[in-house]
Amino acid sequence: MLHVENLTLKYGQSQILHSVNLNAAVGEVTTIMGTNGVGKTSLLKAIGGRHPYAGGTMTLDGADLMHPTPFAAARAGIAYVPQGREIFPMMSVRENLQTGFACLPKSDHTIPDHIFDLFPVLNDMIERRGGDLSGGQQQQLAIAR
Repeated sequence: MLHVENLTLKYGQSQILHSVNLNAAVGEVTTIMGTNGVGKTSLLKAIGGRHPYAGGTMTLDGADLMHPTPFAAARAGIAYVPQGREIFPMMSVRENLQTGFACLPKSDHTIPDHIFDLFPVLNDMIERRGGDLSGGQQQQLAIAR
């Protein structure tokens, strides 16, 4: 599904990632592990289009992603959920989920039923403010979005 080959990433003049290769196959769990400061988050940001990479290629389902912007990555189906969740605390659960529609055509502006199959608590709290949810519920909301 996702194939990363020889990815190189820089912050200014400092090279952060050196020729990283990654394959994430459909139906399998792929993990990225390492100690603090080795570039795990930087790699994920590059895949999600949030940080430009200096070299290498990324393909999704065989299509070259060609240095995606965050919008293009999201449109392709790639999501990045930061550790800090970054939900909108004053907006309802429904409104938080609807912010995920930004990269979709108007015809797709509905919350898919499978979201509530995965996270039933979100359906129960659909009108509650995001900031009123527990930390774990906020993480579910961020992933669902």
